[in-house]
Amino acid sequence: MQDLHSVAYFLNLGQQQEIQELEQFARTGQLVIAISNLLHQLQYERGLSNRFLGSAGLRCQQELQQQWHSSNEQLALFHKALANLLPEHGQHAFPARWFRRLGYALHSLERLSQLRQDVEQLKFNTTVAIKAYSEMIQSLLAVVFEAAGNAADEITARILVAMFNLMQGKELAGQERACGAAGFSAHEFDPGLRQRLTQLIDRQDRCFHIFSDYASDEALSAWEQVQRGEFQLEFERLRRLALTAGPQSLAAADYDVRWFICCSERLDAIKYVEEVLETQLLSHSQQRILAVREAALSPDQQGNDLQRGAFDDVPSFALYVSHSQSAGHESDHALSGPDDDMVHNVSKPVVELIEAQGQRLKSLNDELDAARTELHERKLIDRAKRELIQRRQMSEQEAYALLRSMAMNQNRRLVDVAAGLLSMTELL
Repeated sequence: MQDLHSVAYFLNLGQQQEIQELEQFARTGQLVIAISNLLHQLQYERGLSNRFLGSAGLRCQQELQQQWHSSNEQLALFHKALANLLPEHGQHAFPARWFRRLGYALHSLERLSQLRQDVEQLKFNTTVAIKAYSEMIQSLLAVVFEAAGNAADEITARILVAMFNLMQGKELAGQERACGAAGFSAHEFDPGLRQRLTQLIDRQDRCFHIFSDYASDEALSAWEQVQRGEFQLEFERLRRLALTAGPQSLAAADYDVRWFICCSERLDAIKYVEEVLETQLLSHSQQRILAVREAALSPDQQGNDLQRGAFDDVPSFALYVSHSQSAGHESDHALSGPDDDMVHNVSKPVVELIEAQGQRLKSLNDELDAARTELHERKLIDRAKRELIQRRQMSEQEAYALLRSMAMNQNRRLVDVAAGLLSMTELL
């Protein structure tokens, strides 16, 4: 029997635990992918439901029933992925917050059957339907958010942060599709619906901007394909109609069908970018598991593990300091105390690590402040573009080109021109 007090015993336990935690996180990745696929189907179902309700039940009934079947298939796969993570199967425990998020998501999904019945019986309007589906989808997105918070390493965290923001942006795009489907089906966009569309556009831009900051080169390349998609010009034209056109113009053509097809192509393209990130997440998880398993077989691994035990995730334990230092006096030695060997061999490296961590935190805070400023400026520019699009019937590209031209002619920053334009419009 192995000595319970031996070095090898605890190092071996550490290796086994690390592998179990990595395997557990790989299964979490499978659940994230299942959620992504389920969200895509529920978003499509929401859009069809609003076309059905917006037309007072005259359109999309058969398509909607077929979509219920597709959503149910993904719902079954979600439950299957979830079953692999249940604590009673002996898996590593998750934080309590994660289970609460998951419990709320399952509670929301239990209402899906009744929601479909209410839609089929035309019991409520498009606004209520959008809200009901969106709350259900947000509850699932919250599970993905918690998974990102429990990432085991920086690469995994970046993938999950990029994925969460892309999924959040895609959900907002799905809400835009649903709002547009409701307005085009009814041949009218009231001021409240148009305001909602403007908010959704602004929030999408913010999510996709954060996604771009964290995404890999491969994911960014896939995102560029979305921006250059064949649907893009038609999508921008229909979006402009939704924000500006009157009821007579909207009644002249089958805009609801064209809008739904165009937005669906856009969402499918975004879903492909999600799949790129999903592949990266699974691949990285498997690589880490293999690396740990191979390292466990290496004869040098015990020494490496001892080194990691000394310096990985060092706790903030109390440091020995002399009485003169604690009283505010200078000392010949930076660190001193009852055991100089312990002080110099443990405390000094800890101090250096804490100082290095402080520098990293300061750097991160500076980066966050810069990011907040950039997001604020980007939001001002996007709002100015929206104003030009609505007031001058411009495309997004034309609006941006006009702002750039004004900035160059006035020798001012683009964000300052945008802020000035918004101030003027508020006075009109």
